[in-house]
Amino acid sequence: MIHSRSWLRSAVWWTSGFAAPAKCQWQRQKQRQRSCAWATAAALLCVGLNGCAWTLITAADATGSVIQAGYAIASNYSSPTFVSGRPASLSAVCIEVNQTVSVGDFVPSLQMALERRGIRSDVYNPGTSPAGCEARLVYNASVDYGHRSFSDDPVQYLAVIDLTLIQQGHILVTARYQTGELGVDRFSNASVKLSGMIDKMVVDRTELRPQTIQTSQIN
Repeated sequence: MIHSRSWLRSAVWWTSGFAAPAKCQWQRQKQRQRSCAWATAAALLCVGLNGCAWTLITAADATGSVIQAGYAIASNYSSPTFVSGRPASLSAVCIEVNQTVSVGDFVPSLQMALERRGIRSDVYNPGTSPAGCEARLVYNASVDYGHRSFSDDPVQYLAVIDLTLIQQGHILVTARYQTGELGVDRFSNASVKLSGMIDKMVVDRTELRPQTIQTSQIN
């Protein structure tokens, strides 16, 4: 009986001696497989994140470019918020200076807008209206401050503009510009905003000028 137990212990020891290395080798193989799996997952995750990051950066750049392009287009176009009255057919206008409007290029821009439509203009101070004025143009405006996209610097802009054409004490047409909620033309200059208003207030006389037709005499 004693010999049987000794033989059994010897057999277990002998079997374990062969089984232990095999088990250790199997564990090391599984560990290497797990390490490889983790490394592969990490590499794929890194590539995925880099791809996503590149996509996000590219999308942000594209969005910024579209926004800037939109503002660039809007800066060259403006339209009055509303106009009351039909476009007046005039050849000359007297502009009454409003001392409360501090925008330096306001009146010159107004004159240029009229000139582009074939209308002459003179400027006078209140109470000194020339006797030969075909119509008077009075105006008012207020400014505000805002921030352009991607900038923290405050910028002054024309927020509200009122123009009124008066002839012999009667209002011919009035127009107002007011920055809207979207305000895509918010930072357009005075020339752009005033041109948009004048275009709706007066008839373009340059289109009424007769075209010169050259004829040749056939002998």
